[in-house]
Amino acid sequence: MVFAVFTGFAFVLPFLPLFVQDLGVAEPDRAALWAGVLIGVAPLVAGILAPVWGRLADRHGHKGIVVVALTSYVVLLGLSAAVTSVGQLLALRIGIGLIGGIGPLGLAMATAQTPREDTGRAVGLVQAAQILAAAVGPFAGGVLADAIGIRRTFLVTAALCALAVALVAAFYDERGQAGGPGAPPAVSFRAVASVPGVAAVLVVLFVVNFIGRSFTPILPLHLAQLGVAPGRLASATGVLISVYSIAAALSATLLGRLSKRRSPQAMLVATLLGGAAAVLPMALVPRFEPFLGLAVLLGLVAGGSLTLCYTIGGLMVPQEVRTTAFGFFSGAALFGGAVSPSFAGLLAHLALRGIYWVDAALYLLLAAALLSGLVRLSPSRSASSGDGGLG
Repeated sequence: MVFAVFTGFAFVLPFLPLFVQDLGVAEPDRAALWAGVLIGVAPLVAGILAPVWGRLADRHGHKGIVVVALTSYVVLLGLSAAVTSVGQLLALRIGIGLIGGIGPLGLAMATAQTPREDTGRAVGLVQAAQILAAAVGPFAGGVLADAIGIRRTFLVTAALCALAVALVAAFYDERGQAGGPGAPPAVSFRAVASVPGVAAVLVVLFVVNFIGRSFTPILPLHLAQLGVAPGRLASATGVLISVYSIAAALSATLLGRLSKRRSPQAMLVATLLGGAAAVLPMALVPRFEPFLGLAVLLGLVAGGSLTLCYTIGGLMVPQEVRTTAFGFFSGAALFGGAVSPSFAGLLAHLALRGIYWVDAALYLLLAAALLSGLVRLSPSRSASSGDGGLG
């Protein structure tokens, strides 16, 4: 389900600038600006509202909320195929963000169906599905847009979401009863953040996803500096993103499994140090081939960082409010990913490769904070025992 949905979302990313031009924005610089807004607005709004969807699912059940969200996606994506102005498309992208709670709900649904000690494995599989979708979706979307047209590609995206609705309705068996007199009370942000270590997880998630999303705006320009021919820039960028995403998916799956037997915090520190060691040379290499190798290495050593953060966070909070907590966790990560491209674009005006130095510094600062004990990420006693609450 998660793979189908996120692949569908990634379908539209490669051709949004072209679609904006088809909708009447002829100037390339204005089209690029509009495309950036259209790409960034959905995750930004989703980050704000992810806790709301998590709270709704805790009170009313995962399955019903997910079916409502996915059905809404089908409608909004279908309408996107019929827009006649960029303003209409922006309104629909905002609508997609408003119901963008599928990320935290997917994590909560997966962890709800597994024993507590297997939380990391479940989170790793969900994260791997999302990462692989980021690798497959843009390539498939570009091919489809060339083959059947941009508007029909939106319809294919809607069909993928409809398939996900059918899969959830037919095969997801929700455990326990949602709603009614026994439903958990509404959980505030302050209540979740007051659980020891949760505030630190929110910060780490923001920074880790900030780093992970920081390269995309500058990659074509950087690859041009590395000697990639103008006619190969798009394909070279696509190859780099795909191989990085595949390596990151492998990392997420492996580290999710290992977290059952080893300390998630210790592995998180190792991924942060490995990320710094891999990203720093990316600012220095003179050719595309070693840069590609470093991108693969970065995916392998740091691709599981988000999985470990979600795993640690999921073990910190009581089961009955885990979906609400995952909403806050996903919101922090989405904010980091939404802010990052704009920051990288602004920094590129001063130094094109400066983002790699910034990312390396952030990795090292996080690792130092964890090693020194300044930041502590550990399950709370009440959450670990499976009872207790927030307050």
